[in-house]
Amino acid sequence: MKKNGILDVKYSLTQILYFASYSALMGYASVYLLDRGVSNSLIGTTLALVSIIAVFTQPMAASAADKKVIRLQPLIIVILALAVILSLGLYFFKLPTIILLCVFVGVVTCMMTIQPLLNSLAFLFEKYGIEVNYGLARGLGSAAYALASAVLGYLVEDFGTSMIPLFYIIGNILLIVVVYTYVVPKNQRHVVHREENQHEEVKQEQLSFFQFCSIYKKFMIFVVGVILVFFTHTIINNFFIQVITPIGGTESQMGIAVFIAAIVELPAMAMFNVMRKKIDCSTLLKISVIIFGLKHLLTFLATNVFMVYVAQVLQVGAYAIFIPASVYYVNEVISKPDLVKGQSMVTVGITASGIIANLAGGILLDTIGVHDLLMIGVVVSVIGALIVFMSIEKKRASIE
Repeated sequence: MKKNGILDVKYSLTQILYFASYSALMGYASVYLLDRGVSNSLIGTTLALVSIIAVFTQPMAASAADKKVIRLQPLIIVILALAVILSLGLYFFKLPTIILLCVFVGVVTCMMTIQPLLNSLAFLFEKYGIEVNYGLARGLGSAAYALASAVLGYLVEDFGTSMIPLFYIIGNILLIVVVYTYVVPKNQRHVVHREENQHEEVKQEQLSFFQFCSIYKKFMIFVVGVILVFFTHTIINNFFIQVITPIGGTESQMGIAVFIAAIVELPAMAMFNVMRKKIDCSTLLKISVIIFGLKHLLTFLATNVFMVYVAQVLQVGAYAIFIPASVYYVNEVISKPDLVKGQSMVTVGITASGIIANLAGGILLDTIGVHDLLMIGVVVSVIGALIVFMSIEKKRASIE
């Protein structure tokens, strides 16, 4: 497998631009919508609705890409272009609330739909014999998320919330340009022609969702474990201010905590290629869910903000390891014709976890309080980790 420096730079830019835009879109969703007169309860319902829609659109996009992998690049561009068009409506027009929310849902759905496609894009060039450093690129994406959040905070303070849609309009236009420039070196194109000929000889019918679940039973159990682990992760992230306020935390300290978690992801993800050559991805996934549990336990036990900061540092071995490990794991245990679908299943699992966390989290906060909610979260996280341990598979000898 050959390396290509220019392609690595392009893929890193892809992740940087995507997560910088995503930080503006989701990190500042409440800020933007509150300024437009939308209530907190309606904001929560809207975000849950987006997650529900994404559960369906992510596999649909993945199926479209699986049918012919070469279409993955233009598919991403088309979805991004739609996001830009809808975002222009948010920026230039003062829309009635119902139309505003519909347009906003459309933008977020587009951005959530392409996330598994961008993961798959890292492996698109493997069939040409070119290796992309996914870990480094994804780590730079996390750093971009952290820095964009900080920069946008100052921009909104100085220029108002109209900067928020403008920020992700510019980011997505640049992202379209970068994805459009992906080109396979001429001296590597013969590789794909050989593989395409082999693929014609062993033509495989595309699997439906239920067929996929039937064939990859253990993998789908793994996805259930992911849902449970990420339930607690999402609860803490989405209700962070409610988590730290009882122990004396403030909004600015919450921002510092979020920044810590995002920035420590960079070194772990950047070094992931080195780690995966020494440790199996299946083992790395087991390590990550253990550290997830420790992070959630420490957050539950925290009596001051400093303990929360320490818990956030554990992101380096939790989320920062899980995300790249899960991407490579799918590539190891799912057959080639179903790879994009496999990538989307993990993302769908995390998205489904977000739906449950958004809907249940608010209700449980009001009924039992943050302390008991975090205790439930720790239990759910441990159960999820056990399921991941039981369902994880070793790399298959041959994935065709």
